[in-house]
Amino acid sequence: MLTINNVALDFARLPEGASLPASAVGSAFMHDPIERHDGKLIVTLRLPHAADATESARFPVDIVDPAEGPVQLPGQDVRDAEPAATGVIDWSQVITAEQKAADLLEQQRLEAVAEIARRRVQADQAIAPLQDAVDLDEATEVEAALLKDWKRYRVALNRVLEQPGYPVEIDWPALPA
Repeated sequence: MLTINNVALDFARLPEGASLPASAVGSAFMHDPIERHDGKLIVTLRLPHAADATESARFPVDIVDPAEGPVQLPGQDVRDAEPAATGVIDWSQVITAEQKAADLLEQQRLEAVAEIARRRVQADQAIAPLQDAVDLDEATEVEAALLKDWKRYRVALNRVLEQPGYPVEIDWPALPA
């Protein structure tokens, strides 16, 4: 439970590894997403202060594992506790650890698909003139061998998606020499 300006915000429902956008919390003092890591709640607050506030008020140090009760913030006065109103939290915006992992996996998949496409273009550009030389019976032995190497490379690229670690771990085929 975190009470800010007599508004109580209960983050007990935030699961381990999850985060909640600051905009999901009905408080103008929330700055960054609220997260829970290793059982600890991580909250970044926007603190109001005067233009001539001390440096410690403008650039406060992190408060880690504060004791129960009021916390003295730089440049702020601790007031006697008043009955707190319950704050509003939009729990539909929670981003779970599972969602984060799925998003990361999807990002890795998209990056792998883009890299496959980039390498495929490179292979296609190398294969086209070599294939022309073979089709016209004008290819040297070196060109014919290089064409086979590039085609093997292109086949290996098509099989990247079948690798056991895909898309997290990819054993990229070597470019033909």
